Amino acid sequence: MQSRMSDTIYLDFAKAFDKVPHQRLLLKLRAHGIDGAVYNWIEAWLNDRWQKVRLEGSSSSWQQVFSGVPQGSVLGPVLFLIFINDLEVGTTSGILKFADDTKLFRSVANQADRISLQNDLDTVCQWADRWEMKFNVSKCKVMHYGRKSIGIEQSYYMYGKPIEVVCSEKDLGVVFSNKMKAALHCRDSYSKANRMLGMISRTITYRHPTVLLNLYKSLVRPHLDYCSSVWNPYYVKDIELLERVQQQFTRLFPELRSLRYDDRLRQLGLWSLQERRNRTDLKELFKLVKGFSSTPWSVFSTSLRTM
Repeated sequence: MQSRMSDTIYLDFAKAFDKVPHQRLLLKLRAHGIDGAVYNWIEAWLNDRWQKVRLEGSSSSWQQVFSGVPQGSVLGPVLFLIFINDLEVGTTSGILKFADDTKLFRSVANQADRISLQNDLDTVCQWADRWEMKFNVSKCKVMHYGRKSIGIEQSYYMYGKPIEVVCSEKDLGVVFSNKMKAALHCRDSYSKANRMLGMISRTITYRHPTVLLNLYKSLVRPHLDYCSSVWNPYYVKDIELLERVQQQFTRLFPELRSLRYDDRLRQLGLWSLQERRNRTDLKELFKLVKGFSSTPWSVFSTSLRTM
């Protein structure tokens, strides 16, 4: 089967939540059918906001705020998504949006596909200008997924400036590489989990098993489990690296140190991390086959038949 290439442009809105103009946001709320008491409540929530800056005992004068959705709220990201909901109008490439994390992507088989992606990027930039939103070009990235099989990689531009090409990028907490290997994310997860385990080991003096287990499950293991169905590693070195964190945790119990790792897990009522990831994969597969996932199973079954 011939390998495909895909170019993905990671977009970064400059001060995303602070730039949303209130009156234009209210216009879009009307267009989405939001009116009546709900509309009036949101309008009152946004309007007549004032702010000032205080630094080392000195304060600026009060200034009225005409843009931005209040941060630290549940409604803020929802309003932002409503505001950028029509971002892909006029484009033919794929767009994924989650709060202010936005990606523009396209499968590229020839130069025409890359030109189409650049045209869609220009359309997105025009949308940003029209709706008074700006992109931080220096923080926008492009990643070429797949093998370099169709000539020189395309350079993409925003406002006449080239976008930086990267080999890896963190997307919603997962580190992706252009070769779609999990090694970088495994090292990142190991580093975070190991630091947290070290903090627990240094600061917790009351080491009752229940206390340590609860701390491990709530503060350490989530770093090793997060979104594992996306990056579940298949190289032994990556599997062993992640498992090393849990091995170190089980050694915090003096009475278990003489036991084998499998026996320590059994005593603590834990599974190996690899087993947890395998079970997660099986759950995702069940959802796909039974139609409980937003991604149809036919996408995968068709790909399997063509291999």
